[in-house]
Amino acid sequence: MKHKIDPVATLALTGSILCWSTVPIFLKYFTSFIDGWVANGMRYPFAALLYIPWLIAFRRAGKLSRHAWKLALLPASINIVSQILWAWTPYFINPGLIAFLVRLSTLWTVLGSFILFKDERALVRSWMFWAGFFFAICGFIMMALGTHHSFGKATVTGIVLVLLTSIGWAGYQLSVRRNMQNIDSRVAFGMISFLTSIGLLSCMFIFGDTNRAVQMPLHVTVLVFLSGLIGIAAAHLLFYIAIKRIGIAIASSANLASAFLTAAFSRFLFHETLTSLQWLAGAGLIIGGILLTRSQVHVRIVSKKQL
Repeated sequence: MKHKIDPVATLALTGSILCWSTVPIFLKYFTSFIDGWVANGMRYPFAALLYIPWLIAFRRAGKLSRHAWKLALLPASINIVSQILWAWTPYFINPGLIAFLVRLSTLWTVLGSFILFKDERALVRSWMFWAGFFFAICGFIMMALGTHHSFGKATVTGIVLVLLTSIGWAGYQLSVRRNMQNIDSRVAFGMISFLTSIGLLSCMFIFGDTNRAVQMPLHVTVLVFLSGLIGIAAAHLLFYIAIKRIGIAIASSANLASAFLTAAFSRFLFHETLTSLQWLAGAGLIIGGILLTRSQVHVRIVSKKQL
């Protein structure tokens, strides 16, 4: 049975794609000023602070239970590991290639969603989903194959880090869908970001060079917090709203398009060159993302009336 396209989910998904496309650019820029431990320790707690009012409000309303915190432990734990790996990748590999390799998480996420969530298995019968997935994967492969000459040298360490990140990111998304589906998205990410911040702050003070953070120019400090606002606070909330309303298979697959946007931004900021073939591949990613977003008419996720 087909359903109408959910405009809230579509806008949220589009917003998350735009926000996440900026993250590798920000992180690469910060490599000249701070290490990965400090980047995490500054960005995530700032994002978490923005959600404290929601946690307080829901706590006072009696809608924030101990059980909810227990549910948040699994995605938060996976997120801590993933964020550590993610923050260190720009020190070994360029942002354009990072953006494409990390989207291998889509393969693990789609497979996991079909195994774990009955409501998302309806997509198996959707030609629009498979057409969009085909365009997106083909565009991804074409873009990645052209990286040897256009994205600069990538070290083995960088590639291993980003591939491990893709596995962690898939686990994070699936655990959010599984554990936090019936919790308001603002509260869900508020709890997860709070728990994640505890882990990342601890790592910063134990392993990070905090002196470099103090010595940063003011404009860089502003950009660090801005990246936390865009790439963490906004991106995660929008993605939570999307997966709550249309499922994780569609949301994760459509996010393949963010890799193309990152590469385009990096072309102007870090002089990473896109070939004609890669621009064509990027068009395929965009087409795939549109088809995947439209395929939401084939699924009905239970909790669609709340954020």
